[in-house]
Amino acid sequence: MQKKFTIKDIAKKAGVSHTVVSIILNKKENERVFVSEKKKEEILELIERYGYIPRKSARDLASQRTNTIGLIFQRLTPYFSSLVEELQKQAFKKGLEIMPYITEGYPEREEGYLNLMRDGRVDGVITTAFVEGSPARYLKFSSFPYNLKIVTIGPPVENIPSIYFDEEEAGRIAASHLTEIGCKRLCFFGGVRESGRAEGFVKFKEERLPSPLVFTGEKFVGYFHEGEKLAKEFFKLKELPDGVFASNDLLAVALLSEVLKRGLKIPENLAIMGCDNTEVCLHSYPGLTSIDVNISLTAQIALEKLIDFINGKEVKPLHTTIPIKLVERESTKKGG
Repeated sequence: MQKKFTIKDIAKKAGVSHTVVSIILNKKENERVFVSEKKKEEILELIERYGYIPRKSARDLASQRTNTIGLIFQRLTPYFSSLVEELQKQAFKKGLEIMPYITEGYPEREEGYLNLMRDGRVDGVITTAFVEGSPARYLKFSSFPYNLKIVTIGPPVENIPSIYFDEEEAGRIAASHLTEIGCKRLCFFGGVRESGRAEGFVKFKEERLPSPLVFTGEKFVGYFHEGEKLAKEFFKLKELPDGVFASNDLLAVALLSEVLKRGLKIPENLAIMGCDNTEVCLHSYPGLTSIDVNISLTAQIALEKLIDFINGKEVKPLHTTIPIKLVERESTKKGG
């Protein structure tokens, strides 16, 4: 059986310490230790010749780094798909890998993943799942004796670095836009009643108009098939709203589809808009108005915060609010 070469074997043949080999593997040469170009080429040639593959656990590396970032999210919805893609792009530029963990909304899975990552398989964690008990869980695993380096993409959790958009502002922008195009009976659709985007939507109210309806169902509604069911319930209302802000783009498309099935016109009979401005907005008919929550900038800053955290730097600011904007398309362009 052919011998499996270790980092120490490579180091011995090259006449250097295993720390130097680790530095070359992690592309950190001349940052902390100077390595000549000739010696670097010799080490890389030995690595190639003997087929050495470094183990990914930090405790097995001299650098104590894996250059791998854990990412916890719920499902590969359009929003999370875009976020994963952007994080992957940003990570690649920095010589980092992204390791995804999908919870499907189960708190015990999030707990299990965080527990797994204690073994040094990742240098830090970006989490955007936020299921039941998540804030307490993040505080637990970021503290002694776990000491995971965690950055959240979501509402701030005490002293854990975070990045997110102002959900209440998204709700206010949506309500303002629907009012401006002449809608008089507003409705928030899907999600949860206690969400920031629902609260911001309800708080924005013109004196002449009735309070917006919050139509969320009995449980959290966030995915397309749930939105389809809620859309059918929506049409049981005695008086239909004429302007709807859906909690996300998938729910907006689910409602939009049900409206068209019933022979109604968008936006003449019902103006609909979503939140996140994901790619589905471009593929729906009519094109879907949405709140752009700046996924690309979110990914960039989240990764920068985590890298600073990993490198022992102070994360400033601890919490970052991302700017958002309205992107208007045909689903709310009345008379246009």
